[in-house]
Amino acid sequence: MTQKTKGLLVLAVQMALVLSVAAKYAWERHTCPRVWTRAVQFDPAQPLRGRYLALNLRADACGLPQNSFKQDFGWNAVHKWANIRVQSWSVVPIAKNGKLSAVLADPQNPAEASTLTLPKGLPCEAALLSGQTEFFIAEHATTPFPLLQGQELWAEVTVPPSGPPRPVQLAVSDGKEFHVLNLH
Repeated sequence: MTQKTKGLLVLAVQMALVLSVAAKYAWERHTCPRVWTRAVQFDPAQPLRGRYLALNLRADACGLPQNSFKQDFGWNAVHKWANIRVQSWSVVPIAKNGKLSAVLADPQNPAEASTLTLPKGLPCEAALLSGQTEFFIAEHATTPFPLLQGQELWAEVTVPPSGPPRPVQLAVSDGKEFHVLNLH
């Protein structure tokens, strides 16, 4: 086998791997449930930044059992880092009744779990799902950030059978109107 043939074979294997991941994501986008959920955009502390928004997703914790509050470090009500009291659960994200929700994770399979955190004083629909997800935006797209006072960021997400929810599109709501953003 010549060097050229070996190189083409490696290229073909790599292309097959990349295309299989792309096909899996495309399949999940069309077959898995999609729901709108509130999101929180933040500036990640990463040395390499691109045209993407780093998002934390909010999920509904209303159906989960009440836990005792514990101390944690996070954003308080006036958007400053502080010691706060939170409830947290090990969960698997699901789509339920048109919302991003969660069910308790199987303790025997912790790899599939995310952490859902609810700071004291917030409604149960405002729990934060652990981890971040990136939403890539086109180079020419204009973003509405920073949001105006009273506006909320929303993300339509695909909820796959395993793994974190993946954002499909974003919208901004001012409580009266819901504007889907064209960021492509």
